[in-house]
Amino acid sequence: MRDKPLILVVDDEEFLRDIVSTKLNVSGFDAITAANAVGAVETTREKMPDLVLMDIHMPPGNSGTDAALEIRQSPELRDIRIAFLSNLKDPWPRTTPARNSVARALGVEDFIDKTGDLDLLVAKIREILSRPRK
Repeated sequence: MRDKPLILVVDDEEFLRDIVSTKLNVSGFDAITAANAVGAVETTREKMPDLVLMDIHMPPGNSGTDAALEIRQSPELRDIRIAFLSNLKDPWPRTTPARNSVARALGVEDFIDKTGDLDLLVAKIREILSRPRK
């Protein structure tokens, strides 16, 4: 059993991985990182994190949705929580419920917008981890 929740931060932008993982580490989590979808699946298999915080669009290679599907389809990984982290902004706010519905259909806990507010991100992660498992 872990002393602190382990969060895997997956993003193709090194600066964002560093900033988010540093904030999580000082906020009472253990954070590890991966730079792409393939690394996300590999690291999830190796480390079994409590939450995978994953960007949706990560060139080159597979997307975050591909990695989420692969994790969900693996019997030993399917119960690991996943949240999408993205800067994809909807030009029409009314589409947000549909976006969230798609995330849930993929077995993703939540869809979190990338913002400059890291305290809000930490609060959202705490809220996700406090939810009963599906």
